[in-house]
Amino acid sequence: TLFADSLKPIGIREIGIYIQASRDITSNLKLTASGRYDKNQYFKGRFTPRLTAVYKVAPNNNIRLSYQTAYRFPSNQMQWINLDLNSYRLIGGNEGFTQLYHFDTNPAYDRDSLVNGKTIKQGFGQLKPESISSFELGYKGLLAQGKLLIDLYGYYGQFTNFLARRVVVQSKTGAAITPADAFTGNIYSVPVNSDGKITTYGWGLGFDYRLPLNFTISANFASDNLKDVPAGLIASYNTPKYKANASFANTGFGKAKRYGFAINYRWQDKFYFEGDLANGNLPAVQTLDAQVSAKLPKTKSIVKIGATNLLNQYYYNAIGNSNIGGLYYISFGYNLY
Repeated sequence: TLFADSLKPIGIREIGIYIQASRDITSNLKLTASGRYDKNQYFKGRFTPRLTAVYKVAPNNNIRLSYQTAYRFPSNQMQWINLDLNSYRLIGGNEGFTQLYHFDTNPAYDRDSLVNGKTIKQGFGQLKPESISSFELGYKGLLAQGKLLIDLYGYYGQFTNFLARRVVVQSKTGAAITPADAFTGNIYSVPVNSDGKITTYGWGLGFDYRLPLNFTISANFASDNLKDVPAGLIASYNTPKYKANASFANTGFGKAKRYGFAINYRWQDKFYFEGDLANGNLPAVQTLDAQVSAKLPKTKSIVKIGATNLLNQYYYNAIGNSNIGGLYYISFGYNLY
């Protein structure tokens, strides 16, 4: 009931090859180059090179610059799904669907445009793999006599043939399409490649600070963005614009430094979720995790008591998913050596 495999099973053959080499150009500069080749029986083979340079500006302080290319084949679901959701049908991008639903003789039109009184025909063809070229610049270093670790990065990339979905409408009778068909015609969600380039960019900052008596404090903050998405394109870029984490911990205190604890705070911004089955706004989420531990030297073991989402604040991470509450646990670990 999910895939278009009622006549025969769907077989997919893939192969991949990867190679990497690195060399110290000077005592302060190291270059790493890698390449990957992948082939899927339904798509042409793709080669993606990557190049990274790491320069040591001072002891334990490095600047890194990388150029990366990557791609993804359309997923099995994106190629072969054939699911009736009553209000519309979710279909794949394999060329066979053009004949199955007669798009070649009874064309489909962009639904958003049709609602606005325009008739923009949606063409169909074999999906292309999505590809991206990106640059990243980062810094990582130890400061304050080795007590403070900082990691800072920023990236910029552009997608070509970005894989997404679009809602289209087909006349039920085969007659000329009209704006009224936007609500009464055959409605499909179809995978497409974006015509233009789509940009992604972001940055992140993190630090870990070692305090006296085995206490540590750490935090990180990051941002990810996608822009230049054409109107009507369902990008499914389900990443919040901002997210942050912070922790306070101790690896050993008390008698013989047998006891430990960790408190972690996680937060992510609200964002609009786009999925194959449902879309909608996801509220911001914040949770608190905590754990205490005790080492038992005589038995070479450790006992931990903790919780994920300690305050039991229910949240969900996708439209249609169930709520997630607190998870409370006790664990016992035994060291064999």
